[in-house]
Amino acid sequence: MIDIPSRFTRRRLLQGMGVLAATTLVPTGVFPAYASSAISNDFITISIFLTGREKLSAGYSTALYSALTKFDNTIPAKLSHLRAYIDANSIKAADLKTRLNADLSVADLMGLPGLLLTGWYLGIVGSGHKAVCVAYVDALANKEVADVLRPPSYAYGAYGSWAAKPV
Repeated sequence: MIDIPSRFTRRRLLQGMGVLAATTLVPTGVFPAYASSAISNDFITISIFLTGREKLSAGYSTALYSALTKFDNTIPAKLSHLRAYIDANSIKAADLKTRLNADLSVADLMGLPGLLLTGWYLGIVGSGHKAVCVAYVDALANKEVADVLRPPSYAYGAYGSWAAKPV
């Protein structure tokens, strides 16, 4: 027979199994701080600023930010610098590209808004053989046309017209 320490009782084992089973019933949305703790506040603020949307998907934000930081590990510093630049100069989103191109002190930030917008609207980070597809259906470009094109695509014709074999 196995000698079990006195502090480990059958009752304690059943309590532990009950707690473990109960945690599977808790929705994952209860722990949003854990899920999004790695996302930069600057990333969210600038993304809202550039896209003009008040609310962005938390899951997509996490995936996009992760892909961006893997693509370029200086992204967090660049985002912080861009946010400070925007705040200090009270720049509107429509004027950002012109202002960045005109100011040589922020030359390292010129491509950042385009990189972010490509990620949000096309779901792609990077280009060429280093490109990473972060999302397709959730990409903002597909969300914009979702009321007309199902499944999201740029194929013209009625839904399902692509399924018929050509004559």
